Amino acid sequence: MTRQSAAHFSGYDKLVMEILRFATKGATKQTLMDNFSLSRPQLRRLTADLVNKHLLRYHQSLRLFMTTARGHIYLKKKSDEIPSVLLKPMDIAREIIMLDSGKTLLDARNSMLRFNISRIVVSLNGKAIGIISEKDIAKFLYNTPPTKRLSEITLKELIHKKLITVNENSTIDYCSKLMLQNNISSLIVIDNEGKDKGIITKTDIVELYAYHQSTHLTVRECMSKKVQSVAPDETIHMIAMLMATYKISRIVVQKHRKPIGIVTTRDFLPLSLIHGTGSLGRYWTTRSEMIMTRAHQKFIPTGMLGIVLAQDIMSPAPINVYMNSDIANAAKIMIRNRISGLPVINGKGDLVGIITKTDILKNKILVKS
Repeated sequence: MTRQSAAHFSGYDKLVMEILRFATKGATKQTLMDNFSLSRPQLRRLTADLVNKHLLRYHQSLRLFMTTARGHIYLKKKSDEIPSVLLKPMDIAREIIMLDSGKTLLDARNSMLRFNISRIVVSLNGKAIGIISEKDIAKFLYNTPPTKRLSEITLKELIHKKLITVNENSTIDYCSKLMLQNNISSLIVIDNEGKDKGIITKTDIVELYAYHQSTHLTVRECMSKKVQSVAPDETIHMIAMLMATYKISRIVVQKHRKPIGIVTTRDFLPLSLIHGTGSLGRYWTTRSEMIMTRAHQKFIPTGMLGIVLAQDIMSPAPINVYMNSDIANAAKIMIRNRISGLPVINGKGDLVGIITKTDILKNKILVKS
C-alpha cells in the first residue's frame, strides 16, 4: 500500500469514527453535511458503504432513520413518521451529468464511461431538455442505417420524448407514480423557480425501498408471471420483435425450463460496432483487442454466418431469485449487482416469472394505497 493510499484510508476511517461519535446525540443528514462539509451524494455513498459493511442498519420499527449494528448510536429524523413520507426527492437525488444537445454520441459514450452512469441529461443553453439512456442509444443504433459514426450523431437527434420533471417538495411516492404513468426511469428535480436541482432514478427509489421499508411481500406476490423467453438458438431479430411488441427491456433465455441467460436492450449496443461502439456483453468497452475482433466480423458475408443468436449476445448464468424470497431481498440484489430485473425460479430451478424494478415500484405503491 502506498503512503498516499494509506493516508486516504486513514482519513476515511477517521471521518467514519467522527460521524458515528457525533451522531450519538442524534443528528439529521443536513447537520452531518454541514458539520463535515459533505455534499448530499458524498453522504449517500458514505452511509451506503457503512450499511454494506454492517456498521449501520436501517431500523424503521424503532422509528429511527438508522442505527449502528453494535449499539445505540443513531441518526434520528425530526419526526416519527415513516421515511417514505418524510423524504423528499432531493434527499435521494444525484448530481446531474449534463451535455449540450450539440454534443455527439461519442461524447455521451465517454461521459457514461467516466462517471459510470447509464443516462445523460441533454441541455440547451444550460437548461435540461431531455434524457438519453443506454436503452435509447441501443434502439437508435440498432434501427438506424449505419451511415454515420458516433462522432457524427448529435444528441438532439435522439431526443423525442417530452422531459418530465418533479418539484423538489414532492413526495417519493409521487415520483414513483410519475415514472410508472409515463413509462420512464428518471426524473429531473426542479425548484419552485424551475431551476434544475438534481436527477432521481428508478434505481434510487428501489434502493430507498430496499433499505428503509419493510412490507413482508414475497417475490411471488409481485413478479410478472408471464415471462417472454426464447431458446438459445433464437435469432436476435425475434428478440427485438418481442421487446417492441410487449414494450419490455429484457428477454430470458431458457433451456429445459431453466434460465441460462438474459438479453437486455443494452446487449444490442455491441451490434452497432459499425458506429464505433463496444463489444459483446459489456458496457461501452474500451478494450481495443475485443473491439478489433468484433470490427473484423462485420465483413463476414450475409447468410448463415451472418445470423446472430440469443446465445451470442446474452449474459450467461443470470442471477436468479426464489419465488418465496422477500421482495426487499430482490431489490437489494438488483442494487448491488446494478441490474434491473431477475428471473424468478421455484425450488426445482424452473423459470416461473420475472421481477423488475418496475414491479417493485408498482407493489410498494399498492401496499400504501
